[in-house]
Amino acid sequence: MNSEIKKVLNKIEKNGFEAYIVGGFVRDYLLCHQSNDIDICTNALPKDIKTIFGNSKENGIYGSYNLKTKKNNYDITTYRKEFDFQGRNPSKIEYTNNLLEDLERRDFTINAICMNTKGKILDLKNGVQDLENKIIRSIKDPETSIKEDPLRILRAIRFACTLNFQIEETLWNAIKKNPILLDNLSSTRIKKELDAILISPNFQKGFQILSQLNLLEKLGLEPQNINYVNDVNGMWAQIKVTKDYPFTKNEKDQINQIKLLIKKELTPEELFKHGLYPVLVAAKIQNIKEETITKMYKKMPIETRKDLKITFEEILKITQKEPKEVKQIEDRIITMILKRELKNKKDQIINQLKKEGA
Repeated sequence: MNSEIKKVLNKIEKNGFEAYIVGGFVRDYLLCHQSNDIDICTNALPKDIKTIFGNSKENGIYGSYNLKTKKNNYDITTYRKEFDFQGRNPSKIEYTNNLLEDLERRDFTINAICMNTKGKILDLKNGVQDLENKIIRSIKDPETSIKEDPLRILRAIRFACTLNFQIEETLWNAIKKNPILLDNLSSTRIKKELDAILISPNFQKGFQILSQLNLLEKLGLEPQNINYVNDVNGMWAQIKVTKDYPFTKNEKDQINQIKLLIKKELTPEELFKHGLYPVLVAAKIQNIKEETITKMYKKMPIETRKDLKITFEEILKITQKEPKEVKQIEDRIITMILKRELKNKKDQIINQLKKEGA
């Protein structure tokens, strides 16, 4: 634990309250993974947290405060119990002074391990044992847990995939019995979990679990032969998706470009047309070395239309053609330059236009 995290915990304790790191940071710490997102639970009430950390920002209505530093992102939350779930959120909460009651509301045992300011582990839900045995286990009755928050279905699968763990049997059965719960999740939440599965080098295990639980069709996914690349758009480009997920316009454009490129020979013409990023991703999918593409890119005589030594207006004036036809002429000139059949020099381009009878 670094000194900054200790300072944050000490600041709470010096004001007379308990404070523990809990959740993903502790789990990752025990697995020797680095994390900069730190969840702190405390018996300090929201008004106390606000007093202690004047620069903290309140998150929603559940007594959670966010504190950002150059190194870390902290979420500081009051111990609480949750009741009457609607969708994924409780309609009623009750602050408590009891750490164990707070841990009862969490998803999996491996995410309920606590650490104090001295770095000592407090394991009230046997999460360390499940971490050692590589088990994803629900804290409360699994069916109750996933009905309270259906996102836990995908989180269990995601952790099993990214950590290479197994889902405990009763949790597995509860998930298999209740696929309809996924209908209660927003497509944004689902996509975020799927992104995390796709970007994992162990993604195949994630899809294997989804298949065994009969969730692929439910999620609108038809994976075929996927070649892993460390790029989420490159992974989505290799999957047939039959549901409408909230991709941004930029993501859609990049995914569609990569889809086209993985079926093509990657040439300077494709680099010029699509740009370096989608071609590099497509190259990785095709098992072409990145060095091959970057060398090709560096040797290109032109990279964009702006590099052309003659303007569209000049071609228009010389050819006296309609703009649509001039665009085709310009494209042809660019292709010749990329193929090194013509040098990117204004006089030579003009001579070529005259030669073609323009």
